Amino acid sequence: MIIGITGQIATGKSSLAQAFFENGFKVFDADKTYNHLLSSDTMMREEILFIFGTLDRKLLLNNVLANTELLTKLNSITHKYVITQMHKFLKENMNNNIVLDVPIPVRKGFLDLTDIKIVTCTNQDNQINRLKNRYGVNEAQAKKRIEMQMKMIDYINIGDIILNTDNTDNEDLIKFVKIFKNTYMKGN
Repeated sequence: MIIGITGQIATGKSSLAQAFFENGFKVFDADKTYNHLLSSDTMMREEILFIFGTLDRKLLLNNVLANTELLTKLNSITHKYVITQMHKFLKENMNNNIVLDVPIPVRKGFLDLTDIKIVTCTNQDNQINRLKNRYGVNEAQAKKRIEMQMKMIDYINIGDIILNTDNTDNEDLIKFVKIFKNTYMKGN
């Protein structure tokens, strides 16, 4: 079974993916893969450098936060490399239960590959607080990062399961995974 986890920034995707990992699932983390490729994949780095003139993560972030067209350009460069790595991961783990932790649910290379899509969501105050704690940003910067994402309703519309993470902790997520397995994976 291939489970897709998606949702806006700071909604609990990685925490949920970790709970699945702790229950024996193989997890592909698109964000971690992107960060690894940004430091190691020569072709991707050259494409980014050609368009943006830098590989510095903070400068790239500042550029895309200031201009949505630049975000689209960056995504068009990086997605193909991340999707290639994801296909490699899927091939290597085809006999396992798999979780794809992907922040941008593209039709080809995510939506078409997953058996069940779980969308994580939380209220915007939680998102802002999580972003402030994680990245040391102020409220305006946190809101800007959220605004650059797909709208929450668009995530919800593609989800088979919507998981509200407003008041969840790791123990709650482990329980969710156990319930998920009992409900959707009898015999696995």
